[in-house]
Amino acid sequence: MPLLSVGVCHREASPEQLAALGRAENDLVDYLEQHSEGLIDGFVALVTCNRVELYLDATTFHGALGMVMDAINTVVGDDSQGLTDSVYTHVGAGAVDHLYRVAAGLESMVVGENEIIGQVRSALAAGTMVSPKLRRAFQGALTTAKAITTNTGLGKVRRSLASVGLDLAAAERSLENPDETLLNSWDHTRVLILGTGQYAGTVVADLTRRGCTDMMVYSASGNALAFAETHPAVVPTADLVLALKATDLVVTASGNGIARIDAGLLAGAQAQVIIDLSGGVDLDEDLPVRVIGLGEIGRHAPPACQESVDQAEQMLTDAVAELMNAELERGAAPAITAIRGYVASIIEEEVERTRNAHPPEVVEVVQKSLHRVTGAMLHHPSVAAAELARIGRMDDYNQALQTIFGIRVEV
Repeated sequence: MPLLSVGVCHREASPEQLAALGRAENDLVDYLEQHSEGLIDGFVALVTCNRVELYLDATTFHGALGMVMDAINTVVGDDSQGLTDSVYTHVGAGAVDHLYRVAAGLESMVVGENEIIGQVRSALAAGTMVSPKLRRAFQGALTTAKAITTNTGLGKVRRSLASVGLDLAAAERSLENPDETLLNSWDHTRVLILGTGQYAGTVVADLTRRGCTDMMVYSASGNALAFAETHPAVVPTADLVLALKATDLVVTASGNGIARIDAGLLAGAQAQVIIDLSGGVDLDEDLPVRVIGLGEIGRHAPPACQESVDQAEQMLTDAVAELMNAELERGAAPAITAIRGYVASIIEEEVERTRNAHPPEVVEVVQKSLHRVTGAMLHHPSVAAAELARIGRMDDYNQALQTIFGIRVEV
């Protein structure tokens, strides 16, 4: 069976639904591992603030899809109402194409964003049940995404949700005095980052490039210190209330909803701007500060150069076709192995007879000669097998081998 992708993203599901499914990632993975027998040979889970997707090497389409829907209903519970209606699926070449597009940032809110390739790489590395077919697809997607970044205009401008959000925050004007911005220059702006995931690392990198030197990080799950150890420019804090009173800008990037910012927490806070990369999960509604959310960031994202997008699309199309052809040709492997094994056994018998009647130097010459002849003879049958595999006619080829040579191919 071909690959299958099943997921939800910001276009179909609400931020709350995405967050609920994202928080249940571990339970979702556990469910698939426990109920996979006979339905899938492997899977990879990709979870970001914009999407939750499962890529499956399915043995049966309907069985695998049904298992995923059961998994969502089970791990999300009451919050799954309406979520399953937002699920989209891609099958075969469509699933591969979708994976390649996601990895290249062509399905992102900010086209060509930088973070997604790292998230796809991390998803593959974290996979606990990755089949060879899935690994080849993900590695192909990552290779293609890197090539697109290197060889098209999409890679020449650093694009991310964080960078667009920071641009909007820097341009935000004071209502009391429209001639002034709410933030000072970046080297005089104090920033608090909520969360320690991949987006938090992207925010720190972007702020550092802008010249910001006063950054704190808070983690409700207790990961702030470990994050700061790998990001020396950041100071960890365990006191959210105190941190809010000593910062000009807040960037929410946890997306887990464990510690939500509400009006009470903001009482007496210095911050007047919040960049929300959590999709609203980390914030209560109607806060008395300016909130720049994902929707606004998406609307203000600079359009990608159409020529670069077209070039990326062509590279992606070619790469997907190459992978699909290679996967189809793999269907010829059992037949090619069988016919080569059949011929090799005949050669070995002949060499053994020669070995019993002639000196070693003669045996060596005969052996080399037979191998050369065999290679030439099997070249066309091997090429024909690969071609028939690409057009779905391996059954004809296998039947011919059995009829002519008595070779039974084990598929």
